[in-house]
Amino acid sequence: MISSIAQEESRTISENTLWSITRKYQRGEAFIPTTYFLGYDTDEDGEIVIDEEQAKTVRQIFRLFLEGKGTNAIAKILTEEGKQTARGNTNWTSYAVYKILRQEKYIGHCLAQKSVTVDYLTHKRIRNNGIKPQYFIKNCIPAIISEEDFQEVQQELKRRSNMLRDPDGKYRMRYSGDAPFSNKLFCGECGRPVTRRRLTSRNYKFTAWHCRVASQRDPEFKDCKAKYVWEEEVEKAFMRVLYEMKRKREKVIDEVNREIRICSLNEEEEQRLEELRNQIEAVSDRISDLASRKPSRNDSIYEATMRNLIYEQEILKIEFDRLEESKQEGIYLEKQINELLKYLEEIDEDDFFREDIFAKTVEKGFVHENRDVTFVFKCGIKRTESAVRLKKK
Repeated sequence: MISSIAQEESRTISENTLWSITRKYQRGEAFIPTTYFLGYDTDEDGEIVIDEEQAKTVRQIFRLFLEGKGTNAIAKILTEEGKQTARGNTNWTSYAVYKILRQEKYIGHCLAQKSVTVDYLTHKRIRNNGIKPQYFIKNCIPAIISEEDFQEVQQELKRRSNMLRDPDGKYRMRYSGDAPFSNKLFCGECGRPVTRRRLTSRNYKFTAWHCRVASQRDPEFKDCKAKYVWEEEVEKAFMRVLYEMKRKREKVIDEVNREIRICSLNEEEEQRLEELRNQIEAVSDRISDLASRKPSRNDSIYEATMRNLIYEQEILKIEFDRLEESKQEGIYLEKQINELLKYLEEIDEDDFFREDIFAKTVEKGFVHENRDVTFVFKCGIKRTESAVRLKKK
């Protein structure tokens, strides 16, 4: 009997604690412990502040990822440099890096209740897949990473993830940052990935890129006769494309502007986006106002009203996110063309292959049967250049 009473008391305490935390979320107040939160600390007044020494590690992780490094490579770099994790360890894992890259709190926002406790006795937690409402609280802590860099990282994470989950099975592969063309070149004939090879010709070795199917490295597909291209010639082809774009800078700008107009919102959509933003804020204010009235624990009217408001907020946010995504695509293209133009200004026709420019500006490339290579730039334009190796006289 004593054990039953103790268990019931534990359940009541758990429910009361969860209820009070949920009320805070509804009022727009984030609950963010900083004990094991890399980059942040709590001051004497209980306010969350940036730990500048730890924040350097967070910024380094985002920077290395945008430079093309994988999570395994970043973890290895941080371990070699002796950088400390949130728990004070110096042994980094790929998953620890991934969680930091996905953490929206680094741009100052908080998505509350990403996981929920399903057993008050064992305290087992699982991912919140529609079990309970989630609350998105904006600008609740100081930001370490800019929103632009964070969104760019999320797009890159999605691109790398899709390599393993392509529905057609054509591009399925693991991400590799070992070489500048890794995971970015595809066969123009069968669409499968183009991979790096070391080949031998007349007693000397050279590096080439060859269709995974044509080089018999894909057990699921056989029928592709694509030829390999020398890595050196792909590098030269890319630099020739850059020089040509530098000479025809205005044409490049016009092409990108057309792409921006296609994906950007029209005037009516912009107005609708603003309406939705105002409606979401109004519903959020109603939720906060309702949460501040201190209802009793079992107030059924309060609970029903709160559920309806949260449901209304979620419906509005679905439409808002769709329009916002289109708007952000236009902003992304504009950022990418500015990035490309900056690099075009600094290159010289005597430059060797610029791996940094390729990594930052090219989305993907296609190697065709005649050894032409089509480079698809992140700003929305395409350029094709020959990568045929000319015979020396």
